[in-house]
Amino acid sequence: MAATTTTTTTTGVTALFGSTGLVGSNILSTLLAGNYPTFASTVQTISRRAPKDTGAKLQAVVEADTAQWASQLSSLAPAPTTVISAVGTTRAAAGGIANQWKIDHDLNVELAKAAKALPSVRTFVFISSAGTRGFIQAPYGRMKNGVEDAIEAAEFDTAIILRPGLIMGDREKPHTGGGLLTGIVHGLGKVFGQGAADAVGQDAVVIARAAVHAAQLAAEGKAPSKFWVVEQRDITMATPASVIAAAAAPPTPGRPSIIGPASGPEPPFPLRMEGRVISGFGRGSKELGIPTANLPVDASATPWISDFKSGVYFGWASLQLPASSPKTATTTPSTTTNNGFTVYPMVMSIGYNPFYRNTVRSAEVHVLHSFAADFYGAPMRLLIAGFIREEKDYAGLEALIADINFDCEVARASLARPAWTPRELSNGSSSSSSSADPSRDRQEGGILDGAETTGKEIKPI
Repeated sequence: MAATTTTTTTTGVTALFGSTGLVGSNILSTLLAGNYPTFASTVQTISRRAPKDTGAKLQAVVEADTAQWASQLSSLAPAPTTVISAVGTTRAAAGGIANQWKIDHDLNVELAKAAKALPSVRTFVFISSAGTRGFIQAPYGRMKNGVEDAIEAAEFDTAIILRPGLIMGDREKPHTGGGLLTGIVHGLGKVFGQGAADAVGQDAVVIARAAVHAAQLAAEGKAPSKFWVVEQRDITMATPASVIAAAAAPPTPGRPSIIGPASGPEPPFPLRMEGRVISGFGRGSKELGIPTANLPVDASATPWISDFKSGVYFGWASLQLPASSPKTATTTPSTTTNNGFTVYPMVMSIGYNPFYRNTVRSAEVHVLHSFAADFYGAPMRLLIAGFIREEKDYAGLEALIADINFDCEVARASLARPAWTPRELSNGSSSSSSSADPSRDRQEGGILDGAETTGKEIKPI
């Protein structure tokens, strides 16, 4: 799908449903704590009981009868520009599947229709669930899918669907076995890394920040598509592989979310490198949850690099993976061109990494894609398109991860523009997937053909 061209505004109003639930209450806290003038200068809630959070910009409406919520939405003043629904219940709490359907399906569909009927509403955000589009659909999946389909059919300026996995957090009324499952997921993270935990579930606060950040991008006209589905793999602490991954933690304030003019890279970019991936120390995966690749900064092999300031850059990385290597952690369909290279967005750091006190200048590459296995020995080519920021030291690991996540978001948003796509990608083949994510399985058609490249080895750290 083409990226949405929603007109940006200076102020906006968000109406939130489900504000007393686990995810909804975290969304409300995030909205009230942050500064979001483009879509949430005022925050309105309609709920059966008053939310716990309070604030000057909160307008809370208490309505015990959920059948009145749709009509209440139309009477809110000021009129909302964004509507977020985190409404949901369980079969046990509702007293059976029929009653759950009335809340999880019917009420959400009514809210979407009521929002669409308001001329002021441009963005609708729905918290759905992962794994509901399988071949065999349980009633819960049919509920979520029905709501998603109704939202898509409504044709909002921008509709955002978040599909988290197991939702973890402290609930007012704990679900049966919920504490045990949460403990297991967190245990997976401690033993196997955050990526293993993220493959199963997400903390409610991470989902909330992702929803808020996605809504902000939509209000700024930067959503990647009109109907934007944010899958579970993109709502993570460990895999900053999407435009909203930085929502897992707040980045350094005041940073731009897009780099360079719409017309494309400016001189001296783009710049090129290539090499083979080799084994390294594993620091990026183990400590950061962000697998990276490292290559020595050698001015004799890469003359331009000695004159470049230290910092974070972005662009494209192409990999030639062996046929025996699973390309992705999911079953994403894809195609491969004759030369066998697949192209992905990437970010890279050139410098000394002050946080780790490196004494040797290096270049660290992070490919914005989740791979199911290591690809040591695979040929990799880099097309560096632009500069994001200078390198800096951090007080703690969380702040470093937040900025890296935002670097990845900036790269995604910047590279999503047509003039920033390599010529061969614009005219060549692409993934057979219908995903709106511009990173997924872009296929190379000679991105470095005829270009002078280096021959250094690329080393994961």
